[in-house]
Amino acid sequence: EGRVWTWGYGEDGQLGHMDQETRLVPTLLVGESLGACAVVLVVAGGWHTMAVTVEGELWVWGQGHYGQLGLGDKANRLAPMLVGAQVAFGGSEVVTVSCGSFHTLAVTK
Repeated sequence: EGRVWTWGYGEDGQLGHMDQETRLVPTLLVGESLGACAVVLVVAGGWHTMAVTVEGELWVWGQGHYGQLGLGDKANRLAPMLVGAQVAFGGSEVVTVSCGSFHTLAVTK
């Protein structure tokens, strides 16, 4: 199915529920928030989250203070945002991603 569930500390939006609330139980992300594609990989940084879909799209949310979301600014995102594949990765599909506390790395094919 490829659905994403998140819970825990949400102050920087890293849970992706369009708010900054802490969730004490697993909570399903709304399907449309990830483009209705099946997610095959989810990775958490210290305060940001990444998801890779079966189609090789990269979705990001949470703290962006150091540019770790890859969206061209330093804003936090409370809901998943698609990183522009044509611009960011030259049209290549993302295969895997890894997050540190304040940085992100991606491998494409």
